[in-house]
Amino acid sequence: MTQDEEEARPGMAHGMEQNAKADQTDFLRHLFVPVYMPAILFATGEGALIPVVPLTATALGANVATAGIISGLLMIGVVIGDMPAGIIVARWGETFAMRLSAIVAIVSAVICWRAPNLAMLAVGVLMIGIASAAFNLARHTFLTVWTPLWYRARAMSLLGGTTRVGYFVGPFLASPVIAFAGSRSVYWLHVVACITVLIVLWVIPDPEQMLSKNKAAAESHNKNTPSTATASPAPAVSQSPSVDTSTKSGKNADASNGADGDAAQQPTRHRLPIVTYFPVLIRMGTAAGILQAMRASRQVILPLWGVQLNVSESHIALIMGIAGAVDLSLFYTSGQIMDRFGRRWAAVPVLVGISISHLLLPFALSEWSYIVVAILFSMANGLGSGIVMTLGSDLAARYAHDDMPGFLSGWRVFSDSGSAFGPLAISAMTAISSLAGAAVLMGCCGLVGAFMMQRYIPRLVGK
Repeated sequence: MTQDEEEARPGMAHGMEQNAKADQTDFLRHLFVPVYMPAILFATGEGALIPVVPLTATALGANVATAGIISGLLMIGVVIGDMPAGIIVARWGETFAMRLSAIVAIVSAVICWRAPNLAMLAVGVLMIGIASAAFNLARHTFLTVWTPLWYRARAMSLLGGTTRVGYFVGPFLASPVIAFAGSRSVYWLHVVACITVLIVLWVIPDPEQMLSKNKAAAESHNKNTPSTATASPAPAVSQSPSVDTSTKSGKNADASNGADGDAAQQPTRHRLPIVTYFPVLIRMGTAAGILQAMRASRQVILPLWGVQLNVSESHIALIMGIAGAVDLSLFYTSGQIMDRFGRRWAAVPVLVGISISHLLLPFALSEWSYIVVAILFSMANGLGSGIVMTLGSDLAARYAHDDMPGFLSGWRVFSDSGSAFGPLAISAMTAISSLAGAAVLMGCCGLVGAFMMQRYIPRLVGK
């Protein structure tokens, strides 16, 4: 080989690698319809009915406390559904799980629409939560398996953004429906959204099969080329000690040897994934649960603080809408930060920001200061879009490359439990002390979570 050829070779390899990344980015853009559109549709239907559930409960004779409990059954259903969802995804695949979730959600929405009493409404809301758990886990697992590591955080932030879009748009669609047809008719928005999801999944090619074919073609092409970069998307390859190249839900994975195999040694398998991966989940999962609890608590404490300041209901709704728009506008920035600088640079600042916002809330004694704190909450939360899913994907690729659905189901039990616990914690602490005391205590909990993220992300995630 001549000196000129040796000098040109690194540049050629770099160029092929850049072309591969450009091709994969373009491919992910083309996956908007099969991957992200169903998530937007499902979240829009769910976002439309969430404000209606307490109205339906009140109409059926529930008091405020009972209506709150029934509304909370949605998140309880999500927690209950996480583990069975992992089994379904592992056994039958992501697409099947999405279809089943859409069907269950349709039946559940009809039950809520026809509910003659509170017990039937509670069953319907709980089933919607279980369907949501399976749907979200299917999307999370799919992107974990197939998204390249260098793009993973941006892909997850986009997935988190789809939920934000749906929850932002859903109430706006529900408002005219309530005005013209009554609050119960809003459940049909979720039915229509889920039927549309089924149509999309039926019309488009199965992305799992398509990507499996691309992987086979890429492997065949690699045998005849000196470069290791692939122009066709293949399952995500972790740069951590365990490398995932599964073709469906973590099945049939081929693990390559890493530089530090002991760091990601596969644990003894138990029947329950949450037991198998408990040493990892109890540390990172607890930190993720604290983050989700902080996020959920802000949705409760901000309106309550506005009421305490005697801000009008219309102004509270407007302020929450503006804060939601700020949150929505930042979701992709989170992924860029995580992919470029590492996971800690999103997780720790987000928890610190939300914690400081909680600690500042007792000092918001006017409507303008209340608006400032609400925007600070949203800026901090928006910069963490997809962080919990990204960390779960990183850990699944490292510690459970052949059991990703199982690991992610356990991961989501921890994180979703935080979402369910947050509002309850605000209620309990307010009853014991005051709303200001609850804000301070939650802020301190968030700082503990930030310390855990700072401590465990380098040790367990590796970046």
